[in-house]
Amino acid sequence: MEYVDLYMVHWPVTMKAGRFTAPFTPEDFEPFDMRAVWEAMEECHRLGLARSIGVSNFSAAKMSRLLAFAAVPPAVNQVELNVGWRQEKVREVCAKNGVVVTAFSPLGAIGTMWGSNAVMESGVLQDIAAKRGKTIAQVNKNLKAKGGKIRLARFFIIYM
Repeated sequence: MEYVDLYMVHWPVTMKAGRFTAPFTPEDFEPFDMRAVWEAMEECHRLGLARSIGVSNFSAAKMSRLLAFAAVPPAVNQVELNVGWRQEKVREVCAKNGVVVTAFSPLGAIGTMWGSNAVMESGVLQDIAAKRGKTIAQVNKNLKAKGGKIRLARFFIIYM
């Protein structure tokens, strides 16, 4: 492989060595050096190893902090985004700065330790879906389309 299309910082945290089993405690983390990490990402981009660079799970405050010093702004911020968690501040900061927002867990995060069944078990969405002869996923996708330019990502993660 000569390059990747998109190289992303998955989470704006640094874990202590050997601490990779959830649930996590404050003692599992070290300070995150955002500037050093982003400069390394920019170097990968400059060298042609990554066509685009981006972030995931960055809040509006972290995006603003990153954008204040980034020579190459992130192309993407991928965040959990669904009808129950609209991420309006993140979307606003990203839109203002030309960063594409992509959604993960648009149907919630059923079965994960960090998610919930709130989207798929929403009585309101179930009623709307039943009245329109649609699935909850179709209703959710339509609400996203009407709520602004949001990409629903389909991708593969390569762990090295």
